[in-house]
Amino acid sequence: MSSYGSHTQRAARRNHADKRITSLVAKEMAKVIPQIVSEINEVSSKFSVESKSDTPRTPFSFKQFEAAVLQNFTGEDGPSAMFQWFDSIEVTFRQSGCPENLRTVNATGVFQSRALDWWIVERNRCGNDSAYGLSWEELKELMMKEFCPPHEFQKLENEFWHIKQDGGDNAGLTAPFKQLSIICPSQGATPDMTIKKYIRALPDYVADFVQATKPATIEETYQLAVEIITTLLKLLKHSCTS
Repeated sequence: MSSYGSHTQRAARRNHADKRITSLVAKEMAKVIPQIVSEINEVSSKFSVESKSDTPRTPFSFKQFEAAVLQNFTGEDGPSAMFQWFDSIEVTFRQSGCPENLRTVNATGVFQSRALDWWIVERNRCGNDSAYGLSWEELKELMMKEFCPPHEFQKLENEFWHIKQDGGDNAGLTAPFKQLSIICPSQGATPDMTIKKYIRALPDYVADFVQATKPATIEETYQLAVEIITTLLKLLKHSCTS
């Protein structure tokens, strides 16, 4: 038999094996996806019940907030540092039990350098009561306008526009996606738009499965992507070794 014929037969066998593996994986995923969705819904439901009971029963003080691991904010290290600080301070809110109405006063208590100078100007401009009466989300919006200049914002807009998962690194997609969806809200103006954008950023072999489950929230979409990628990798490993 000619070398060309042998090569053709090997290619045909590989193609047949690939199709067999793909078929097996698809069948197994069809079995496990309902279980994945059920587990995610169960965790979400449990978290919802628990979150109703996390309101502090005693008066909250800055000492409680300060006792948690704090990261000061200077406003001098660029947008990425600001969004890392947002994440850090929101963890601190939860760990310390900081109530909604005291989040702005406590968060601004760790401002330093340029950020502190800016906050003093804001307080003088609108008065202490109005400044400290801002919700945490309103404060974040003001900070984004101040510490994310137009040229930096344009770079981040472009990054978010072209965001894609690199290989199997789902964490490398989700973390910046969360940050950029806050910085560039126009690209995900509704929950449905945000979900669709995230699914488009996933590899096709993951996106198809996530899309088929019709996730209701972006958090559910994040969790589904992780679970499906983990399950796919296990199934592929098993299929290739069996």
